[in-house]
Amino acid sequence: MERRSGQIIEVLEKEILSGKLTAGKRLASEEKLCERFQVSRTVVREAIQQLRSRGMLRTTKGSGTYIAKVSLETLGTAVKTYTMLASDANFLELIDFRILIESECARLAAINAGEQFLCDLREVIDEMEGARSSRAKFSKTDITFHLLIAKASGNNIYTTLLEAVEKRCVDYANFNRGNDDWHLQVIDDHRSILAAIEAARPDLASSEMRDHLLSSRRHFVDLSI
Repeated sequence: MERRSGQIIEVLEKEILSGKLTAGKRLASEEKLCERFQVSRTVVREAIQQLRSRGMLRTTKGSGTYIAKVSLETLGTAVKTYTMLASDANFLELIDFRILIESECARLAAINAGEQFLCDLREVIDEMEGARSSRAKFSKTDITFHLLIAKASGNNIYTTLLEAVEKRCVDYANFNRGNDDWHLQVIDDHRSILAAIEAARPDLASSEMRDHLLSSRRHFVDLSI
């Protein structure tokens, strides 16, 4: 069934991306899709489910299935689905993705962040100081700091992408933090990133963020050996 549903997905995906099936248009009924591809309803439903998970289709109860309209929410859903289903072997690629995106977020934040964002970032670091005894809470505030910087960048796509990988990164942090004073280094790194943003030094902010995330990457590689 997987191979047959995959063929349907490939055809419909091409028709959507080429514009043959436009956003908002109702997809053919299951019966017609069965006739077209000469498969069972089970195979058609599997294909539709897969395309929904990719954010390409949406189903309205009692109405039918439609070609999804382009939105950041659709993008976020697709990335989040991949992130949560990806194997541990692909986590290194996720870290590399974060390094690329977040280094640019920090650079832009140093240019665009207003005083309110700076105040919020300072408050999050204070919350991290008070969360040292709780690994889960500390990890959550850690991610909040990064999300705030993404928002301060002024680029909504960066924010959406980072939010999409948030849960997987929090889960990883909760299970793989060290047992020593690891939190002190994280807080120091965050303070250095914030200082560069406050000083409106884009290149330094980007460099500080990159160094911070590279340390996480090295930690992951060490665990994988």
